[in-house]
Amino acid sequence: MTLLALDYGAKKVGVAKSDEQNKMALPLTTVRYEKREQLLEILKSISNEYGVERIIVGVPVSLSAGNGEPMMRNVDLENKQMQEVLVFVEWLRGSIEVPVEVEDERLSTKMANSLLKGLVGAGPDDAVAAMLILQTYLDRKNSDIKSRT
Repeated sequence: MTLLALDYGAKKVGVAKSDEQNKMALPLTTVRYEKREQLLEILKSISNEYGVERIIVGVPVSLSAGNGEPMMRNVDLENKQMQEVLVFVEWLRGSIEVPVEVEDERLSTKMANSLLKGLVGAGPDDAVAAMLILQTYLDRKNSDIKSRT
């Protein structure tokens, strides 16, 4: 089962995919688009090419969330960027046959920039941010599986 992660932006989306064992996330590409229909066609093509069974979209949760609090609190839902991402997630769920989940993307872009800092010609951080979102998801899911056994 291959998973795909998206670091959503209004004009570009970072994309990452999991390895075959769903242990490691790998940056894939950054998709620039003008209309969502363009993005949808590209995501469908990527999903078909890699046999994607689930899409994970990063959501911008506030830094104060945590310590047993739910991932999305009222303050997060009032955030304009969060609202845009959630509208995108609902649109994607209604537009593609692959299940879509959300994952905390807290600091993923900042961490991606740190990873790329100093690398000549490293390119945009969007695909690396998507990789970090997916790795967080994979680590959490793999930890859940281990704790049940």
